[in-house]
Amino acid sequence: MPGLVIDNKEELVPGLEIINYHDQRLLKLKAGEDMRARHTRWIRSIVWHNTKNIATTQKDGIGPDTDLADRISRLWTKDPSHAGAHLSVDWNGVVCCHADLLQDAAYHASSMNEVSIGGELYEDKNGVVYEGQMEVAAWLTEWLCRRFGIQKQMPDPNFNGEIARIKAGGKDCVGVFGHCHQYGGKKNDPGIHIFLALLRAGFKVFNFNKNEDKDYWLFMQKALEIESDGIPGPSTCDALRAKGFSNGLYDWSGDL
Repeated sequence: MPGLVIDNKEELVPGLEIINYHDQRLLKLKAGEDMRARHTRWIRSIVWHNTKNIATTQKDGIGPDTDLADRISRLWTKDPSHAGAHLSVDWNGVVCCHADLLQDAAYHASSMNEVSIGGELYEDKNGVVYEGQMEVAAWLTEWLCRRFGIQKQMPDPNFNGEIARIKAGGKDCVGVFGHCHQYGGKKNDPGIHIFLALLRAGFKVFNFNKNEDKDYWLFMQKALEIESDGIPGPSTCDALRAKGFSNGLYDWSGDL
């Protein structure tokens, strides 16, 4: 069974149906046009998009197969602008991996490309997404956070405005964000429903414009007796792992 491509190796994600460009070469982003080589190994964020850039309406259950992986790959290939994302999730919950999550910087979020993984959620012209599709995306996001040591945190689901630190490149922002947080009212993606699914999965909400995340992690880093900068990067994950937190992720209910 195919998995996500990470550092030129396939890694399976339990419970998910995945297709990738190793099996279907046409699904891969085009180097130079839709992606470039990534120059860091510290991936600190996941940025979700939706395909129509309109507010989402969620239907129950799982949706039909729309052949998203092939259609979106062809669209990115024909689009003269630099556009593409590492991952896409169809209505039926099938995940496609279009680029190496570690080695490739996809052109999905301009100044954040270097430090983030980008994913597209399919919606139709009416903004329809499916509950099952969102649950798949949330489970995928959780797995990515564990795999890359990204703390499970995000903005409030009801907030789709600009976050100044994200717009500036997001190098001091760790967590899960939407394209809307980079462009504010100019973007409506990915919609509220993915963030509601993440909230149900236990992701912690911070106001990133008020630096609530930095204040929290400054406190945590001092408690861990490590260098304190308010950014939960690899050294913070290592310290948490030494305290027994799996994958170096704080579970918010734990006690140091």
